[in-house]
Amino acid sequence: MSARRSSIVLIALAVVLVAVAAVVRLVVAPYATRLPGDTDQRVEYAGTATVLDSEALRSGDTAHALKQGIPVTVDRRVRVTSTHGDTAVLEDVMTVHMGKQALPSAKTYAVDRRSREGTSPPESASVEPSRGALSSAFPPHAARDDSYTYYDATTRSTVPVHYTGSAQREGRTVNVYEIEVSAPVKDPAVLEPLPAALPKKLVAGMVPSLAPGTWDRLTPEALAALADPVPLTYQGRSTLVAHIDRQTGVAIDQDVHREIVATVSVGGEPTALLPVSVLTFGVTPGSSEELGDKAASAGLFMTVLTDVAPLVLAGVAALLLVIVFLRGRRGPSGSAPA
Repeated sequence: MSARRSSIVLIALAVVLVAVAAVVRLVVAPYATRLPGDTDQRVEYAGTATVLDSEALRSGDTAHALKQGIPVTVDRRVRVTSTHGDTAVLEDVMTVHMGKQALPSAKTYAVDRRSREGTSPPESASVEPSRGALSSAFPPHAARDDSYTYYDATTRSTVPVHYTGSAQREGRTVNVYEIEVSAPVKDPAVLEPLPAALPKKLVAGMVPSLAPGTWDRLTPEALAALADPVPLTYQGRSTLVAHIDRQTGVAIDQDVHREIVATVSVGGEPTALLPVSVLTFGVTPGSSEELGDKAASAGLFMTVLTDVAPLVLAGVAALLLVIVFLRGRRGPSGSAPA
């Protein structure tokens, strides 16, 4: 009777271990891949900038109106400021350092902690309208297709994300995604310091130095038809190439090109006049190495939860069942049956 009871106990224990393995694999592991409430990630970039020299432009020195190749560094901090169930309020602050100037830009998003896509914010939060689109992070095990969209805060537009293949970064396999944006600038913080119009005489003086496609359209007749001062609008153009760790979603490397172009309306059609700012930068080697280490650590934790722990628990359960089976084969006296 004692052997029978111990077998029942072993079978019950095996069932419990299998149940625990299922809970770890199907419940605990997915929960652990949610965006953590204590997320606080810093990334450093380096590159160059082209900026408009407003003094040169006002003086009519259009040949020197653009300062090109200025070295810049960019600090980015992405952190969760609060969580509300499956929703996280995420603050994304990017500061461009150009000489002694520091130009910060802060955006706030409400994101789904599992998919990392924009979602409805809590009542207390004022966020960017990024619902359904990625903005600051990719999810773990991101899809290797064109199913994602991306929200661009400068133009407040949502554009497709294109999967272009895989690569290696810092010893990790990454998915490579490319994002292209071309839309009118709508961010008030970007538009505020930009001139709403330029004197017609100044625009006419710029024509010889403009690209052929522009000065072909700005004929003397077209210039004469423009208002004085000439109203300006601004176009945001960006290209982002992101190298996303396949397992964890960590952005190990990124290449960014952003420009804002002043445009005028000629014959009812927008015509590019000149760029007022161009930023080209990428993740620094040191920052990329740190991100690779972070991805490796997070990946190991995810592997333990999703694969190792469930397999170990299931293996122990199987071992217990084998013991029960062998006991049954020996018979109640402990000897093998005839």
